[in-house]
Amino acid sequence: MKSFCSNCLITLFFIIPCTLLATEIIFEYKTKNQVNVQDLIAAIHEADVVLLGEIHDNLFQHRARADLISKIQNKEFAIVSEHLVFGSEITYSGSLLEDLETIGFNKKAWIWPTHEVLYKKFEELNLPVFGGDLSKKDIDNIYEGKGLSQSGTLTPIIKRSALDSQSKDKLLNDLVVGHCGIVEEDFLSFMFKVQRLRDASMAYIASKVAPAIVIAGNGHVRRDYGVPQILKKINPDSNIVSIAFLETDKFSNMTDNLIKKLFKDADADYIWLTEAVSRVDPCEKLRGRRK
Repeated sequence: MKSFCSNCLITLFFIIPCTLLATEIIFEYKTKNQVNVQDLIAAIHEADVVLLGEIHDNLFQHRARADLISKIQNKEFAIVSEHLVFGSEITYSGSLLEDLETIGFNKKAWIWPTHEVLYKKFEELNLPVFGGDLSKKDIDNIYEGKGLSQSGTLTPIIKRSALDSQSKDKLLNDLVVGHCGIVEEDFLSFMFKVQRLRDASMAYIASKVAPAIVIAGNGHVRRDYGVPQILKKINPDSNIVSIAFLETDKFSNMTDNLIKKLFKDADADYIWLTEAVSRVDPCEKLRGRRK
């Protein structure tokens, strides 16, 4: 049987130092214009569900999202997290990591303390935090062709939210690219199914606890094939705001063409640009294993 990483379907994880500071620039999809944080907060305040993407190992982005969430507390949002399992909810006891691990948080997979600044903000504001991801057991069962514990809830949502051919092809391509172009056909089918079920899981929880903020990787917050696409199928009248958090080293050279390319790559209502972090190319390591 092939082995796989249940947390690595779009984005891979790397370690960064915890002493970084952030620089941010925000653009709106509709106008392609730069906006300030207050403009973004105004849009968020009217939303039923807000999706905040991430590159998992980028501490700049976790700090930026923690700061943003601290500024929108005139509306009581619940948090839905990709980092926690479907059906779980944090109970704060004063020991944050223990509280997270009690409900299944995998500190190794999520390279703790990379996300600590974000969860400390949730704790400080006493925000309800709900898990939205599939469990490892469920992912193992999908791989082995067995039943899913939430199949009665999620399978009908998946059927109602079938992707059009263009969006499906985009997701399949992104899964391949996210795995360095090294994916066998049968395994790609498995990854596609898991990705869609993970998005359905987060969408379902968010719809139940709305107004909600979904914390997830950028692949999950895409409007064409991510959680927003499913939320719109669950409730076509819902107001959804998706924000992709991307990296750039070109703050001084933000051309119109570059901005258009970023939105094409991200497919979100807003893109929030932060500094990039230094990391080893994971594809080099993966290709080395296959030699």
